[in-house]
Amino acid sequence: RISRSHSLKVKASMSKRQGPDSSRSPEPRRGAGGDAPKKLSGKGGWSLLSGWTKSGGAQALAQSEAASKAKEQPGNRYKGVTRSTSFTSQMREVSLEQPASAKKKQFFGKGPFPTHQGYVTENARMYWCEERLGTFEGVPEELDAVTDYEKPLYHWQLFSVLGEARILALVTAFYDYVYSDPNAWFRKAFTEATSKEMAIFSQSTFWLDAFGGGMKYPGGYHRSRNKHGFIKEHMTTKAAVRWIELMRLTLDNADLGPDPRVRGVLEDFVEVHMLKYASQFGFDPSCLRVTGHGPGNPYDPGSFQQGGDGNIPPEFL
Repeated sequence: RISRSHSLKVKASMSKRQGPDSSRSPEPRRGAGGDAPKKLSGKGGWSLLSGWTKSGGAQALAQSEAASKAKEQPGNRYKGVTRSTSFTSQMREVSLEQPASAKKKQFFGKGPFPTHQGYVTENARMYWCEERLGTFEGVPEELDAVTDYEKPLYHWQLFSVLGEARILALVTAFYDYVYSDPNAWFRKAFTEATSKEMAIFSQSTFWLDAFGGGMKYPGGYHRSRNKHGFIKEHMTTKAAVRWIELMRLTLDNADLGPDPRVRGVLEDFVEVHMLKYASQFGFDPSCLRVTGHGPGNPYDPGSFQQGGDGNIPPEFL
């Protein structure tokens, strides 16, 4: 432990060495370029860590930076709205209208959209090859579509062409039809099983996953089988016909982008999975018409859409 007398001796010795100018502040160190740091206006002092600073300099600098960021960012339309008992009444005063600049933007991107393998992508591709070709040879595994419209497009490449926004909009429009369907027996199969929002989420994530949009549908086909198993009494030819009618109406009014191959690939995807569900739940899908005329065409006289019985031959009921 250093004694007080020894400390005083050390200070006196240092004072003699420094000479008469020891009371002055040390000269600021020069930077790499040889220039001394710029001195800020106002009182301040020299710090080995931060150079010249004035009183409150750090706080002033932070305030200046915050002000510049505020100018760059758009205004918060929810400013002043707090979570309280009057939250709902306060929200009435907030304008939810989008800025004019946002209205001018296109809702859907042009693509191509980046693709990734999902939980069902590979299994869906293999099932399609087995059902349609009976072989895997010569079938590309790439998730990115060939831009030449004369060459084939496959369902596992649809995400690269459509993107997430189009697929989500398509599924949403389909379930708008389903949950407002005048055929109560069909509508009831969905309303008693799940909410409209959950139906949209489940269907869209399955399609995104199968179409090359990444890992969106955990559980894969095992989850899909279990989900349909809960409504197996509704998995019939009659219900399948109505499902296809509404899907064809949806596709007729959907934005499928500029690629003319997309519609046919989507219809083929639906048909292959209808065959899969028919095998799983024991109904006969041979009368279904995903394209052309017959059960599943919403425009044919006698279809469910036209107030008929779906044009289903009696032997299929």
